Amino acid sequence: MESNGYISIIITGKTADGNLNPKDIDITETKEFISDVETLLFPSKLEKEERPKVSYEVKEGSVKNLFFIPAANVIMFTALLSEVGKVGTSELLSPKAASILDKWQKKSYTSGREYSITSSVNEEPFVRITKETKFIAPQTDWVNATLYLYGEIFEEGGLSKSNLHILTDRYGKLTVDATKEQLTSGKNKLYNTYGLWVKGKQNLQSGVLKDLTLIDFLTYQQDYDELSLNMLIDKASINWNKIKNKDNWLIDIRGGGNE
Repeated sequence: MESNGYISIIITGKTADGNLNPKDIDITETKEFISDVETLLFPSKLEKEERPKVSYEVKEGSVKNLFFIPAANVIMFTALLSEVGKVGTSELLSPKAASILDKWQKKSYTSGREYSITSSVNEEPFVRITKETKFIAPQTDWVNATLYLYGEIFEEGGLSKSNLHILTDRYGKLTVDATKEQLTSGKNKLYNTYGLWVKGKQNLQSGVLKDLTLIDFLTYQQDYDELSLNMLIDKASINWNKIKNKDNWLIDIRGGGNE
């Protein structure tokens, strides 16, 4: 059985009777908040369809919202949001995820509420939304994005501009610019399934991608993309070294020994 962790989002504020507590939150607002957290955790339609079970608990301490999800998801979420907290903007997030922080930021401006995000991986707030922060979603149809793509590479080359073409389940056929060195180094990639780490632009409304450039190839692992997870953790500067035996830890969160 896979180990679980949690994401904690604490909402603090004032009411006419004192400090904000769970009894001050209407069920309609609670329903909206839970839906917002689901979008923050699993922004795309496919991620929502394939997401693991998420259970919910609310505690006092202002309004402490706990969301219990698999430990691997907690690690990835904490890694990404820690980087977001460090840079102080939501530009690293997908458009839909960025819109949630934007919504909470605007509520903070109007109501004075503050949002603190922690997790079972890092119990210190790695994102805090207050009247002084600026987690406003970019006001443009297109935003810069870095993301992972998975699919079959069905064409590569080009005379004036080298690129490759990949067929993905999520975005369909995509063209990705790449250098000749990237295309010719290592094994033959044509008609093989690969993961691509790319940068480019994504439309806020439709999610469409354009102007994609290859950063690196990833070896595709259908059951568990450990390389992708590790790269995300490294990129977000999480203190991965606190885990002494990473191999045993990864085995544990998968639910037991190798069989």
